[in-house]
Amino acid sequence: MHRYAGFAGVVMAAALVWQATLGADAAEPSFPCTGPLNATEAAVCSDESLAALDRIVAAAYKNKFDGLPVESANALDELVKSLVITQQAWLAHRDRCGADKGCIYKAYVIRRASLTVGNADKDVPCRDVVGTAQAAIYVKDCVAIATETHPPCNAANSCELIISHNIFRCVGLGDGAPKFCAAYMKPAR
Repeated sequence: MHRYAGFAGVVMAAALVWQATLGADAAEPSFPCTGPLNATEAAVCSDESLAALDRIVAAAYKNKFDGLPVESANALDELVKSLVITQQAWLAHRDRCGADKGCIYKAYVIRRASLTVGNADKDVPCRDVVGTAQAAIYVKDCVAIATETHPPCNAANSCELIISHNIFRCVGLGDGAPKFCAAYMKPAR
C-alpha cells in the first residue's frame, strides 16, 4: 500500500506540474510571449485572466482608433497622437507593477474603462491611467503653454484631453514652442 501511495503522490505532483504548464501555455495576450519579456509581460503571459484582459484592452484601443470622428486633418492628428502617447504612458505605468498581478489587473481595468468610456460617462482621470507623476508632467506642460485659462490642465481630466490640448497649443506656437513640445509631435505608434 505504501508503494501505491508514493506512486499516487508522484502522479498527482506530475499532473499539477503539467496543469500549471498547460495554463501558462494557454495564456495568449495581444503580444507574443517569446523573446525578452519584462516582469509584467511575463506575469501576463503566465496568467490567462491577465492575458484575456490584455486582449480586451488591445481591442478597446483598436476600437478607439476605428471610432475616431471624421474631423479636420489637424484635429484627427491631435486625437491620434493623444491616444498613442497615452497608451505609451499607460504601458510604462503598467510595467512599473513588475510581477504584482493585483497591480497589473488594476492597471488593465482602469485602462479598459478609460478606452470604453461613453459620451455620457465621466472620463477616467489621467492620474489613474498613467500614474500621478506622469499626469503631473502633462498638466505642467499644459499650464506652461495654455492661454489665459487652464480648463484642460487638470489631472482629473482624461489624458487624451490634456495631451490633445498640449498638441494643439504646441502646433500653434510653431517655432516658439518649448522644447517639451517635441515629445508631443511625433509619438511612436
